[in-house]
Amino acid sequence: MRSTLFYIPPELFDVPLFGVGWVLGVWTLVGVALLWCLVRMQGWNRDTASYVPFLLVVAGAIVFLLPNMVEVDPSGKPLGIPVRGFGVMLMLATIAGVGLGVYRARQMGLDPEVMYSLAFCMFLAGIVGARLFYVVQNWQEEFQQPTIAATLGALLNVTKGGLVVFGSVLAALPVGIWFLRKRGLPVLAIADVIAPSMVVGQAIGRIGCFLNGCCFGGVCLTAPYAMTFPAESPPYVQHEAAGWRSGVWLEVAQERVRVAYIAPQSAAANKGLKPNDIPLTINGASFRSLAEARQLLAAGKGIYEIETADGRVHRWTAPEPPARSVPIHPTQLYAAVDAALLALVLWFYYPYRRRDGEVFALLVTLHPISRFVLETIRSDEPGQFGTEWTISQWLSVAILAGACLLWWYIERQPRGSALPLAGARS
Repeated sequence: MRSTLFYIPPELFDVPLFGVGWVLGVWTLVGVALLWCLVRMQGWNRDTASYVPFLLVVAGAIVFLLPNMVEVDPSGKPLGIPVRGFGVMLMLATIAGVGLGVYRARQMGLDPEVMYSLAFCMFLAGIVGARLFYVVQNWQEEFQQPTIAATLGALLNVTKGGLVVFGSVLAALPVGIWFLRKRGLPVLAIADVIAPSMVVGQAIGRIGCFLNGCCFGGVCLTAPYAMTFPAESPPYVQHEAAGWRSGVWLEVAQERVRVAYIAPQSAAANKGLKPNDIPLTINGASFRSLAEARQLLAAGKGIYEIETADGRVHRWTAPEPPARSVPIHPTQLYAAVDAALLALVLWFYYPYRRRDGEVFALLVTLHPISRFVLETIRSDEPGQFGTEWTISQWLSVAILAGACLLWWYIERQPRGSALPLAGARS
């Protein structure tokens, strides 16, 4: 995990980089040069003047917005504007997805400018939908801030994570359909063109999730590829609430609460506590469930006591919590590999499609199945509607049902495709 890749320094040669500083100066030169070129080519007209508001808005963002994005260390020293790993991967995902789609579109005789416009509309709608879905899911936990400004800042901080794939799909697809219909383009044929791009972008985006620590998996104590995450990461915070500050992780095995894992070289390990020990009391109190046992452990505040079934009493002090989380499944990387493989399947299936829409239908058939399976080993979302199924699993079932209807519709269409268009290049 590396949420922040690096910081853009706030000053250069003792002159502010943001606000009234270097960036504003460069942008002013760019704006003046642009307007000068436009005036030379077409004179001062409405088209030339239309660039002025855009230049002023960007200048205002440089002066008033960017300085407020500078982070400081605990001592108050400015660190700079953080460049987030999630944001960088989101940018790379967009570039890769659009580039792949444009490459296929050229082969099929489609104007690349149309694909760029389509990608822009779907990208904006997808970001809004993905963020809105996440905000609705996590409003009370993350977005109920004391001030309106703080709430807006939390809502707009998408480069730090907090985007839901299904929310993106639910928002981007209707916008894409509207765009294509408005231009009189074949919807299903172009859906086949962009289907591999959608999952290529997801594959790269999931690496961003890994860098950010979100979308994490459940505890995995046996697999050699299990990973731990540092303090303050999302999985660590979840484990901390279950008593991990003690260095002891409890699970249920054979209908008994047991010690499942102990932080290496921790105070608990030094006091002789071992995996598979059965706690009877924790901090002097008995318990009836795993949840109660974890609550008692979490309430220890640095001093802990566990009486085990073999009659031993283990007491230890842990002034410093473990440096890393309990080992977990790297589900972000599982999802990245899954999306990359699916992109390859869709890309190589494309020449063999019999009817328009088959490639896209294959996407919305296979992806919900793999997503449903991956959700069973993730632990960052609770069950919904009184079940153990997460909201993503419910949506997977709904999308799979929609895929069945799409296949039924496609199979009723005549064979052949609206692409390639006349003049296509192979």
